[in-house]
Amino acid sequence: ILTEGSIPVTTLRASIIVGSGSASFEIIRDLVEKLPIMITPKWAKTLCQPIAIRNVLEYLTQVIKEPECLGRSFDIGGLDQMSYLEMLLGYADARSLKRFVIPAPFFSPRVSSFWLSLMTATNYQLARALVGSLHMETICTEYSIRKIIHIPLLSYSEAIDKAFSRIAQNRVPSTW
Repeated sequence: ILTEGSIPVTTLRASIIVGSGSASFEIIRDLVEKLPIMITPKWAKTLCQPIAIRNVLEYLTQVIKEPECLGRSFDIGGLDQMSYLEMLLGYADARSLKRFVIPAPFFSPRVSSFWLSLMTATNYQLARALVGSLHMETICTEYSIRKIIHIPLLSYSEAIDKAFSRIAQNRVPSTW
């Protein structure tokens, strides 16, 4: 609907946004903090390209200033391409937590959604929407925005560190 209007619309497409308050980040946080043993469905091997919330905000504020960005769509992603499983284990490493993962290919999206709504602070509807998209890779297919807007991108582990810096300062709400 927005693109049908007379004002140019710029679209930024992102995978997982890593930062306090992000639903996906909060789910990862809940799972890893609460569960020393995790049973993961087959979608845990799907690739994504997480991006720090700080980098998303930088892109959002910079595209406004760049006429070359008007009316275009861009993929935005962080430095790392990784599976959801690697994200869970990377979070555990960042928090110095020992976690064990058992793959279980028999989880259906419905069972996964229900399980997430029980084990995390998210509700079933949000869990269902997120799980429903986890079978698709969400990695950048183009990097043209990096030629227009030059920002230092954070790695996944740096994004986690920044998120916990904000949480420790009580500067960002951290629940869904």
